[in-house]
Amino acid sequence: MTNREDGVSEVIGGVLLIALVLIGGTLVGTYVASQPLPEKVPKVQFNIKEIDNTIYLEHEGGESLRQADFSIVINGQPISSSLWSIVPNDNDIWSVGKRIVIENYNRDCNSVGLVYTGGSGETLLRAPSSPWGFNIVFPSFDPNETIDIPAPFPGGDEYGDLDWQFPETSDPQPLFPPLNSKHVYVAAKDSTITPPNPPLFVCDGVNDESEINDAIAIAEGGIVELLDGNFKCAGRITMREHTTLWGQGSLSTTIETKANGGSGYLPIAVGAEYVNLGGRDGGDMKGFTIRGKAFVMVTRSHVRVHDIRATCVDLDGVWHEASGNGMFFVWVAPPVNVIDDVEFWECHVVNSHTHGFNMNQDYSDGVSRATTNIRFVNCRAVRCGFGRVGDPGVVAGNQSRSEWITGFDFHEWQDLINCEVVNCVASDNWESGFHLEPGARYGSNGENIGPRTVSKNVRFRDCISSDNGQRNTYASHFFMSGYYLSRNTHLTNCQSFNNRNSGFYVHSGTNSSFVGCTDKGSTYGWKICKASSDITLENCNSWNNPRWALWISFSQRVIVNNFEQHDVNGDRGYQSILGWYKDEAKYQQPVTNSKFHITAYGSRLPIINKAGGGNVYDLSYG
Repeated sequence: MTNREDGVSEVIGGVLLIALVLIGGTLVGTYVASQPLPEKVPKVQFNIKEIDNTIYLEHEGGESLRQADFSIVINGQPISSSLWSIVPNDNDIWSVGKRIVIENYNRDCNSVGLVYTGGSGETLLRAPSSPWGFNIVFPSFDPNETIDIPAPFPGGDEYGDLDWQFPETSDPQPLFPPLNSKHVYVAAKDSTITPPNPPLFVCDGVNDESEINDAIAIAEGGIVELLDGNFKCAGRITMREHTTLWGQGSLSTTIETKANGGSGYLPIAVGAEYVNLGGRDGGDMKGFTIRGKAFVMVTRSHVRVHDIRATCVDLDGVWHEASGNGMFFVWVAPPVNVIDDVEFWECHVVNSHTHGFNMNQDYSDGVSRATTNIRFVNCRAVRCGFGRVGDPGVVAGNQSRSEWITGFDFHEWQDLINCEVVNCVASDNWESGFHLEPGARYGSNGENIGPRTVSKNVRFRDCISSDNGQRNTYASHFFMSGYYLSRNTHLTNCQSFNNRNSGFYVHSGTNSSFVGCTDKGSTYGWKICKASSDITLENCNSWNNPRWALWISFSQRVIVNNFEQHDVNGDRGYQSILGWYKDEAKYQQPVTNSKFHITAYGSRLPIINKAGGGNVYDLSYG
C-alpha cells in the first residue's frame, strides 16, 4: 500500500474569525493594530506549509486580496513585505490557487497570521499555529495497511466465557504463597545488611547469577531474598515454580546484567507457574531494579511482578542494546497456548531501546494463542525507543530494536481477553504510548495467513499518555499517539497530552468507548477510521488541537455525547471533520448513522462538517 500523508503538514485552513482592536496594543502571539474595525472584512481560506525553510500560504477559497491590502505576521511579529511574494504574480492579486512564498525563513515558525489593512484599520484574519512548526511529516506509511480491511473478527468463544478475576482496585493482588518455609538470602559484594539467619550466599561481583540461581534451587519453592547493593550478572536468572524472588525495594537492590560472551539474550526467565518477582512484605517494598541487558520474560501463568524498575542503562551510565522485545515481556509459545493471571504492579521503565511492556505470541506453527486476565497497575513507560541508526538524529550505539517502539504494546499477534490497565503512565515514547494492534495476521506477501486476533474486555482507567512521537525522526513514522486501539476496548477518565499525532486513535475498531476522557494539545483529539463501528464518546473533551478535535471517516454508529472542544485551531475550515481521509478513495468514505452532541468554546470556525447520511447533530457554541 502507498498510504502516505502529504509531504508536509497542512495545519490550517483559515476563515475570518474576529477583528481584534487595541489602541496602543502590544503584539503577543497574534497581531492586533490600534485602528478601528474596517466596515467590511474579506473572507479568505488558506493553508500553510513549510518546506526547506520556505513557508507557503496557499489560497484555498474565499475572496481575492490585493497585495497592498494585507501584511504577514510570523510568531506574533510583522515581517517586511520584501520577504514575501505572490506566486504566480501577474496582477498583485492573491487569489484561489496562488501561493504566498516566504523564502529562506530559517527561524522556527510556530504561527502565521494574515493582517488585512485595506479598510479603515488593521484586522487580524485567523492566525493558525502549530507548536512543532508547519513542516511536520505525519502520519505516513502505515504497516497495518498491507490490505484494505483485515479478515473478519473471530468470536473468541473458543476460550469460553472467561470471567474477569481481579477486583476493581488499585491495590496489588496477594502474592502466591511459598511451598515451604525456606528463606534463602543472597548478599551482593557491596551489601550492608546482615541477614537474620542463614543460609546465605555471598556474591563476588562477577557472574552473580550463579549464586542467585543456586539460591533459587535450594529454596525449592520458598523465598529467595536479595540484600541491598548491586548484583552484577552475565547470564540468565531462571525462576522455579512457587518461588519468590525479593529485593530490598527497587531503590535499594539492583541487578545489572551485561553480556560476557555466549548469548546476549539475558532475561529473568519466568518459565514456571506461581512465581513472585518483588512484592510487599507487610509495609516494606521488596522489589529491585534491573539494568543493562536484563529484562523480565514471562512464559507461564500465575505470575506477580511487583515493584520492579527497568532501564537499558548500566550502573556506569553505559547504554546496552535491549535483548528482549519488552523490558517486561509476556511471550506465549509452545507448549503453552494460554498465559493467564499475570499482574504487573508499580513496574517502571525509563530509557529503553525496546518496548516498555510487550505481549505477543509465537505464530510460526499457525496456532492462535492467548494472554488472559492480565493486569497493569501504577506502571510507567518513559522514553522507550530511540530509532534506528541511519534515521536523522539517531545516535550509533543508542538504537532501538525496531522503528516502532512504544511504551505499552499490549496486543500484537496473540489473542487478548480480559486486560486491565489502571493508573498507568506512558510518556515521551518513540511511537505510541499505549498500543493495541487492529489484529490482522499478515504474511510477508501482505496476505492473511490466519484469522484476525480475538480482543475481548480490554479496560483502561485513570491513565495518562503524553508527548509520545515527539522525538520520532523515522521517515515512515505513523502511530505517534497517546492511545492506539481497536476492538472491545473501554477507557474511563483517561488523559492525553501533546501527542504528536492523535490523543486517541481508533483503527478498524468496534464496540469501544471513552467515558470522561480528555485530550489537550495533540494534533488530533480523536481519530476514528477504517471501517470502525459502534464507538461511543461520553462526556469527553479536547483542547488546543492544532488540527481537529474529532477526525472521523469510514465509520458508522459513532455516538458523541456531551463532547466539548476548546480553542481548536481547525483545518479545511472546520474544528472537527467527517469523511475526509487524505484523499485516499478506499478509506475516504462517509460517517453514517451517528450522533454528534458538541459544544465548542473559543474558536468560531464551524464546529463540524455535516457529511454522511443518517447522522444527527446537536451543535452549539459555549
